[in-house]
Amino acid sequence: MSDVALHVVEAERNRVALLHYAPRRARGISIVAGHGYSSSKQNLDFLCGFLASHGFEVYNLDFPGHKLGASGGTLRGVDDCVDAMSAVVAFARERDAQPVYTMGHSMGGMTAIFTAAADQRILGTIAITTGYGRPTSLTALQKAGATDFRSSYVVGVSLPELVAGIDARYDAELPRLAGRPALYLAAKRDGMVNPRSVQELYDRAPEPKWIDTIDSDHTYAAENARSAVLQWLNERHPRA
Repeated sequence: MSDVALHVVEAERNRVALLHYAPRRARGISIVAGHGYSSSKQNLDFLCGFLASHGFEVYNLDFPGHKLGASGGTLRGVDDCVDAMSAVVAFARERDAQPVYTMGHSMGGMTAIFTAAADQRILGTIAITTGYGRPTSLTALQKAGATDFRSSYVVGVSLPELVAGIDARYDAELPRLAGRPALYLAAKRDGMVNPRSVQELYDRAPEPKWIDTIDSDHTYAAENARSAVLQWLNERHPRA
């Protein structure tokens, strides 16, 4: 079980709302989690609550500009995502002074990687259904008739605008994760981020790294990743 509290922190670019899941039997490890494009922290609630029930301190944030969330503001690009997650990492450190992982689903996984790349004190990363070559897959989806990508749920950039040039950023920043553990999770029935693109991201990432495939679609991948994420964390941080 865990206690849950709502907080708001001020990042450099936007205010950020988050839920803090406080475990009853803490392991001394914090996790900062971020959701996917057009979604909210509610999409990660089952995963975050589950991890907190197993002793991990979890901070689950709403990215700016997302109408389903509580942060408000405008999403102008990837830097706004990183700024928001970095602010929550700082908040977690101020409260607990313990090691922090970054974790995310889709856009949130991308943000977890870039946040960790910018902060060598972050212990490691968990990226759920996040892939390399996303602009190519989005182009294919647009040709098949998907044109909106729920952009009406976001104040700011569309998903294609958000990820334009993102592979070059991965190429520049992935090497900065070297020496820190990273978990990459693909979903078998993912129509948004093909498992092959998750594999390609994994292949380009430095060691130490792990990859797994879960039985899920894209939307519910975070919820369905609970066992895989917990097993990976338990291997690194077994209960005393």
